[in-house]
Amino acid sequence: MKDQIIISLGSNRGDRLESLYKALAHLDSHPIKINSLSKVYETPSWGFESEPFYNACVTLETKLNPKSLLGVLLDVEEKMGRYRTKKNGYESRIIDLDLLFYRSKIIFSSELKVPHPRLHQRNFVLAPLCEIAPKFVHPILHQTSEELFQKSSDNTTANPLIYDLSLPPIFKKFPYIVIEGNIGVGKTTLATKIAKYYRATLLTESFSNNPFLEDFYKNPKSFALQAEKFFLNDRFENDISFWKKKYDFVVADFSIYKSLVFSSINLDTLEYNTYKKDFEDRIKSIKKPDLLIFLKCGISRLKANIQSRERSFEKNINRNYLTSLQKGYKELLKKDLSINIKEIDVNKKDFESDENTFKSILRAIFRASF
Repeated sequence: MKDQIIISLGSNRGDRLESLYKALAHLDSHPIKINSLSKVYETPSWGFESEPFYNACVTLETKLNPKSLLGVLLDVEEKMGRYRTKKNGYESRIIDLDLLFYRSKIIFSSELKVPHPRLHQRNFVLAPLCEIAPKFVHPILHQTSEELFQKSSDNTTANPLIYDLSLPPIFKKFPYIVIEGNIGVGKTTLATKIAKYYRATLLTESFSNNPFLEDFYKNPKSFALQAEKFFLNDRFENDISFWKKKYDFVVADFSIYKSLVFSSINLDTLEYNTYKKDFEDRIKSIKKPDLLIFLKCGISRLKANIQSRERSFEKNINRNYLTSLQKGYKELLKKDLSINIKEIDVNKKDFESDENTFKSILRAIFRASF
C-alpha cells in the first residue's frame, strides 16, 4: 500500500459529472496509468457557500516525479477552464485536482505539500479515499484512511452516487461507432466489449458467409473478384436491412469503407475501377458512422494474433499482405470521408484481458468528443 499515488477530483460548476470524466480522459493522455476509481460522491461545499460538489479519488501509476505530476494536474485544470491564483481561496470550480499522496513521500515546499495538509479534515476526500485505499497509511499521521475517516471532525455527509467513472459517455456525441483496422488487430474483441459494457447494439461482419473467402486465401488471383464482390453486396445489403430498425447506440466491428482498402490491393486496375464506381454509387444511401476508431498495430503482433485464433483459412496470411493492407488503410484515412476519425495505437495493449487498459481506450475514445 505504500507505493500508491492518489489524487482527488472535484467539480461543482456546469456539468459536474462530465467534468470528472473529462479530467480523467485528459490525465490519461499523459504518461499516467489510472488504476482504481472510487464512486462519485456528492458533498456540500467546504469552507464556503455554494452548490454541492461531485468528488472522487483515483489511484495512479506514473514515472513522473511529484513536481511534474502536479504540473500535469494544473495543466488539465487550465485546459478545462480553471486557473488557480493565490487570491482565489475557496470558490466554485469547474474542476479541482489535488495530489493527496505520492507514495509515502513527505514534501513541504512553496509549490507542493504532500500529503495534502487538510485531507484528514475533509469527508469529501476521506469517503472516496476509504473506498479505494482503506489501508493506506498516512506517512505523517501514521493512521490508515479508515482510521482517519472514523476520527474525522467533519460532520458533512458524502453521498455515494451510481455513476461509474470508468465508463465515460462515449455514445453521447457518437451514437454510431465503428472499429476499423488490419486483420488480427482486435476489432471484434473491442467492439464486443464496448457493446457489453454500454449495453449497446453490436453490429458484426459476417465474413464467414463469404463462399469465396477460403478459396481466395489459397488462390488470390483466381478468386479475388468473386470474394470482393460478395463482400461488397453483403455489406451494403446488411447495412440497409440493419438500419430499418431504430437503435439508441450501435458499435460495429467494421466499416463499409474497408471494401475500398481490400479491393485496391486484391483487384487489378480495371476490376478496381469498376468496383470503385459501384461502391461510390451505393455509398450515398448508407448511414455514416459518427466516429471511426482505427486501431494501429505492428505486423508482428498482427501475425501472432491471427495465429492464436481459430480461423484456419487465415493461417497462411503473409506479412506482405498485411503490410499492403496497412498501407491501404493509411491511404484511406487520408481521404475526406466526412466522418470523425480517432486513431489508437494498441500494439502493446491487451484490452481483452486487462480491464484498466480497456478503460484507458474508452477514455481515448471519449477524448475525440472534445
